[in-house]
Amino acid sequence: MENKKEIKKYTLEETKKNVLKIFRAEGDLNYNLEKLGDILPKLLSGNKEEVKEAREISDTKVTEVMMALETDTHWGLMSSFRNEYRGMAKEFSDQLIKDYNCTTVAEKALVEIIANAFIRIIDNSRRLNDNLGDGGTTINENKTKYFTMLSLQIDRANRQFLNALVALKQFKAPTIEMNIKTNTAFISNNQQVNVNKDENIKAQ
Repeated sequence: MENKKEIKKYTLEETKKNVLKIFRAEGDLNYNLEKLGDILPKLLSGNKEEVKEAREISDTKVTEVMMALETDTHWGLMSSFRNEYRGMAKEFSDQLIKDYNCTTVAEKALVEIIANAFIRIIDNSRRLNDNLGDGGTTINENKTKYFTMLSLQIDRANRQFLNALVALKQFKAPTIEMNIKTNTAFISNNQQVNVNKDENIKAQ
């Protein structure tokens, strides 16, 4: 009878390490990068069938990777706007990152909030000005509600823009360290404190 090999049980730490290594959800960055590592060579150097198969898979995986790297690619931010604003979204974000020397994820996320608010100010202002400038448009109840909604959206985007910009500046402001040395004096009960020559105050 063949002897069964005893299988060693994992410790809690080993179990955690292997679970994180083996079981990864669809959309996980490292999972997608590994998949693209197999697919891209076929896409770039494969035969006709391999190229076709690789392209079908890579389109989805590349999008997921670009979304996962959002603070570097601005893919999600760009996708949330119409085509004419996408270049502005990326260029404005990249320039802010450069201007404020943003290095952390939090700082870059704030940059995207600022860019998002800025473009909404531009877009809603365009819509409002287009309608206000149309002299032939009849002003009715629905039109008035639309103007009010656009004005509120512009005000809201302005506040979000300024608040996020202030937050980013605070992130980047140098930390001021203060060392304060004090001399502590203890006064016992019923001790007299001389304020001046003519007046004595008895400590309570």
